Amino acid sequence: MKTPISRVGASLADNSYLTKLICIILVITSVRVIALLSSELNFHGDEAQYWTWSQALDWGYYTKPPMIAWIIYSTTWVLGDAEWATRISSPLLHAGTSFFCALTADKLYGKNAALWAGITFLTLPAVSFSSCIISTDVPLLFFWSISLYLLVRNIQKRSLSCSLLLGATLGLGLLSKYAMAYFLICAFISCIFFKDYRWFLKSWNGLVSIAIAGLILTPNIIWNIDRQWVTVTHVGDNVNLKAQLFNVQNLVSFLGEQFGVFGPMLFLALIFLVILFLRGQIEKRDAWLLCFILPVLLIVTVQSFISRANANWAAPAYIGATILVTGWLSANYHRWILKVSFSLHALTMAIIIFYFLSIPGYYPPLKSDPLRKLRGWSELSQSLSDTMANYPQHILLTEDRKTTASLLYGLRAQSYPIQIWDYDGQPDHHYELTAKYLPQEKDKVILAAKWETPHPILTNFAFVKRLEPLQVDIGKDTHRTLHLFELRNYRKD
Repeated sequence: MKTPISRVGASLADNSYLTKLICIILVITSVRVIALLSSELNFHGDEAQYWTWSQALDWGYYTKPPMIAWIIYSTTWVLGDAEWATRISSPLLHAGTSFFCALTADKLYGKNAALWAGITFLTLPAVSFSSCIISTDVPLLFFWSISLYLLVRNIQKRSLSCSLLLGATLGLGLLSKYAMAYFLICAFISCIFFKDYRWFLKSWNGLVSIAIAGLILTPNIIWNIDRQWVTVTHVGDNVNLKAQLFNVQNLVSFLGEQFGVFGPMLFLALIFLVILFLRGQIEKRDAWLLCFILPVLLIVTVQSFISRANANWAAPAYIGATILVTGWLSANYHRWILKVSFSLHALTMAIIIFYFLSIPGYYPPLKSDPLRKLRGWSELSQSLSDTMANYPQHILLTEDRKTTASLLYGLRAQSYPIQIWDYDGQPDHHYELTAKYLPQEKDKVILAAKWETPHPILTNFAFVKRLEPLQVDIGKDTHRTLHLFELRNYRKD
């Protein structure tokens, strides 16, 4: 093989795999959409927060760039603001990501690998779960998959039009999640290690892509500058270097979680391919794809060891990993591994959908219910609304970000103000920027708190009356509770 990326893709006359893939995508996506329509599970705190962002469109938010808010605004503007309408972009965008994984695999490995790449990504355990919620990873992976496809096309054809589109998808990816910057790192590494493609770094193609991406990101940069780089500060906090460093337990936990994210058989296959790479026993196209896998995995793995890392932080690596593993297994006549893996993933998808439907009396047979944070918020919000009806002219005060977000959604039809207590005088999240409580002496306040005795809030009011707490069942012997207090006569200690 002369070059890492050869033109082995199927001709236009031989693209029957696309018909099969599109049919499979339509069936699986339809099932997921029906599950969303049928489910009565509520938002978790982050989902509710994204919904509140969509109610005040901007070029950025405290923790994330704006794409997630724009997407939610688009779907809810058309379909209403129910949970399913807010989440519906997830299965749709994952369907698109699956399609572009297939197109890239077609260019690198051929039509058989393309079909498997599309099906495999669509049924990855992490994708099945992610399709049931709304998160910033979904648009990130979508734009990452398009960017990878356009980069392959660009390298094969040296197309200025592909460079223009690549710049646009890179910029939109950065507006989805800053982890899109990994793609730039990976692309740079690939051009360095494969001298045949260094031209991309020096040509108008590369410059145009970077320029357009930067232009698209500029409004978000300006937004951050105007707010003292709050998002950058948050990203720095996520690194969590102030906590205990060099934690082997976190490292082992993170690596173990990757078997669940990518699937056990596929992750083992990926490890095997990395070993072959270290031995110099893989083709150049395989090594090229590893440039878009290993840097992400290594960065996040090191982060997990130094401090901590969530399982999904390595998600961008699995676009390339899906294409690599399915392409290599198909090319080396190991499709039985793909078939077994697909069967396991399909079973996992069915279980996730079953429990996401939230059938009364059925809970995951696990020590810790992963869906518990999606339960009870609707009932709790209704109970709180009934309580607030007895206290007209009162401010609803909260003291926790996720609780605030969930109540803002649950009480969206109400007109009374909902504000949050700032414990340290520094903005630590979105609501301390936009809904911070500014106390006045004559304020009448109803405090809804996670904690039974939320000090120092109580000590700042002369009148404190404990009200009956609100409690709803969210599973086996599990409850969600809000502690309520009537507060008057603010005084600064």
